[in-house]
Amino acid sequence: MIDRKQRLRSIVRNSGDRLLYCDHVEHDGESLCRVACRHDLEGIVAKRKSDPYLQGHASWLKIRNKEYSQWAGREELFERERGGDPDFQVWDGCALACETVR
Repeated sequence: MIDRKQRLRSIVRNSGDRLLYCDHVEHDGESLCRVACRHDLEGIVAKRKSDPYLQGHASWLKIRNKEYSQWAGREELFERERGGDPDFQVWDGCALACETVR
């Protein structure tokens, strides 16, 4: 994942203001999750940096904020977006998710 992000950073850097590169957070996912919950964000996505890129197989985790205030209708949208992929993992709640990611 790190190699792919470095390549992406160089591509985005040369795109002017059309794209914005978002850096990753290492070693403090639990704190990031708490901040996302405190700011009423839907959640965060996470991936172990050692996980390789595998075409057609997502190892990303979607960590959802159970207290998210704009939840109505989001579950149906999420189900439609993930296409029923059984390998796409979802955890509800920051504490359980952050404990699992550690």
